[in-house]
Amino acid sequence: MENVNISKNSLVKIVSGIIITCVIAAALIGIGLLFKVIEYSDILGNVLLSLLTVFIAGLFLLNSINAITVGNKLGIFAAFMIVVSALLFLVLIWANQYLGTFGEVFSYIIVSVSMLSVLLNLIVSNYIALGKSLIFIQIILYLCFAYVELAVSLAIFGNTLLTDLWQVLVTAIIVILTLFIVLKVKQKNIAQKAAATVGEKGDYVTITKTEYENLKAEIERLRELTKTAPVEPAPVNSDKE
Repeated sequence: MENVNISKNSLVKIVSGIIITCVIAAALIGIGLLFKVIEYSDILGNVLLSLLTVFIAGLFLLNSINAITVGNKLGIFAAFMIVVSALLFLVLIWANQYLGTFGEVFSYIIVSVSMLSVLLNLIVSNYIALGKSLIFIQIILYLCFAYVELAVSLAIFGNTLLTDLWQVLVTAIIVILTLFIVLKVKQKNIAQKAAATVGEKGDYVTITKTEYENLKAEIERLRELTKTAPVEPAPVNSDKE
């Protein structure tokens, strides 16, 4: 478990560094454009889109990394999906002009995969942090996000059935943002209570049920090893007085 925490901390530092780098680079380009030190071009536009893609993917990636726990690989899968989506977006940004008619189909695929990745990211992070707490709110969030995802996907393929109901679509987006904030606040409260519990009990540490089960299994394995291990006879002093 300690190795997992060390790896997570290292990943968080790396991803955070990438996010900060993207923000600084975008700010420098913006300042350069503002003061006309540099001129806008298609290549510069692609650079800005790439920085935005990496920045957004980095934020969701941090969410996935924090969801990685011992014995639960959902966080790893969610992080993998975010990375794949970001790479596909970068390919689309820089190679769109060479893709021809396939570029349009490729963009449809990327949008669908990316929205599924974000939905998976939300579900995994909430499941790890909250479990069944506020489950009703979680379900409403997922249903609203699925509605928005379906509306966008249909609109991409030329079907505006759901997007024509723009009042419902806007309401769903507002509900998503509101419930997302509510769940994040709840996650923070749970983390603070866990930290306070550790601080008050001193010698006690709060761990997840999965981690507890893993520790029990490891203890049983060690017990079996000690039972089957050969016992060496104690040395006998053969000296006679």
